[in-house]
Amino acid sequence: MTHIVPFEFKCILPPEAVPVFEEILGETAGAVLTMPLEKGPNKGLWEVQAIFEQQPSEEAFHADLARAAEIAGIPCPDGKITQMPDVNWLKASYQGFPPITIGRYYIYGSHIQENPPADKIALKIDAATAFGTGEHQTTHGCLEALNDLEQTPKHVLDVGCGSGILSMAYAKTTGNKVDAVDIDPESVRVAHDNAAANGLGDLIRVWQSDGYAGVSGQYDLILCNILAKPLIQMAPDLYAHLAPGGIAILSGFLTRQERWVLKAHTAVGLKLVRRYRINGWGTIVVQKDAIC
Repeated sequence: MTHIVPFEFKCILPPEAVPVFEEILGETAGAVLTMPLEKGPNKGLWEVQAIFEQQPSEEAFHADLARAAEIAGIPCPDGKITQMPDVNWLKASYQGFPPITIGRYYIYGSHIQENPPADKIALKIDAATAFGTGEHQTTHGCLEALNDLEQTPKHVLDVGCGSGILSMAYAKTTGNKVDAVDIDPESVRVAHDNAAANGLGDLIRVWQSDGYAGVSGQYDLILCNILAKPLIQMAPDLYAHLAPGGIAILSGFLTRQERWVLKAHTAVGLKLVRRYRINGWGTIVVQKDAIC
């Protein structure tokens, strides 16, 4: 097997720009890793690291960088693509992720040797090539919403599942099956592997789908942690696939975008049940009338 020493690009971004750069850089990078900076002069900002198995075209990469900056409404970040040290880069990257506790959930990587707390629902997720290791505020908001559910929906769909963290949280909490879809085949692979690693392979079914295009039927609970624009565009599809009385947990948007996301969903007939706001990011819970 050929030994590959990958390349990387790092930049520091405001938190509201992170999802945009994750999505665009993730189109070509083998992995995009993000981490909030809690100390030093960049406290409150995020470090974004894009990792490539082969050196990408500088011209194409900087075009992607400029496109992400334009969408995010920030100056294009500086920096160069450099070759990484000859180490196990993915293992090294997730060594920096400490365990996270969110409500009843305990999220940890395989590098953590201590046993999970007995009173928590443990989810083992390594930093990988799909979004969702629990550290981002949007994932945090969705887990808080799952933690606060007052009922136990039977038929559940996770749209844009990424690492599968939300699917796994629900399946492990309730023992119910979850359907999970993502437009990215790599996310489908990662979510499938994570489900198996957590002993949930029989409960979580994962397949590739562009939004709801590959989905049929209605669900009692829909989870969707993506971005504001696709959430708004897919509101009618969400309504169509949500069973009467069903609940949807939606995130991936800034609090300043919340009113537009909410407006799109109330316009199709959903009502606001609850909202969460964490460090500038929003999560909303909406519900369909029981009689439609």
